[in-house]
Amino acid sequence: STESPTTSAPTVHPFTGYEQIGGECADKDGGLFSYAQYNENASAEDCSVKCSGLATSTQVGLGVTTSLCRCYFDRSAPDDEGQTFTSVDESGTGPVAGVNNESGENWQCYRRIAAGTVEPTTKPTEVPTVSPTTQAPVT
Repeated sequence: STESPTTSAPTVHPFTGYEQIGGECADKDGGLFSYAQYNENASAEDCSVKCSGLATSTQVGLGVTTSLCRCYFDRSAPDDEGQTFTSVDESGTGPVAGVNNESGENWQCYRRIAAGTVEPTTKPTEVPTVSPTTQAPVT
């Protein structure tokens, strides 16, 4: 088959709403954002799927290293009690405005460029124009 890897993505896919900017996501003052962290090797695309299941209205971006996935939030991160992620609250507010590489870890920041416009994958209401042409819309 001549299908490209992107055509096997779910019908409503959050990853199209991100832009890679490198380094660890930071706000306009260089402050780090609160985050929910998954301790597993995940591609940026896999990480975006995990993040899409969280409180997406305040999510500003995501970050990946070879062994971690972080979903970044404006102000506080979701409660991690009973969850498969760990939450840490930091001072970052507003949108991702740059990167901060003080940790020395090899983070790759993906800024959310469509904040608030992406529906969770559990309840698609329409088929976006970026969906694979191989899937017929549900009527």
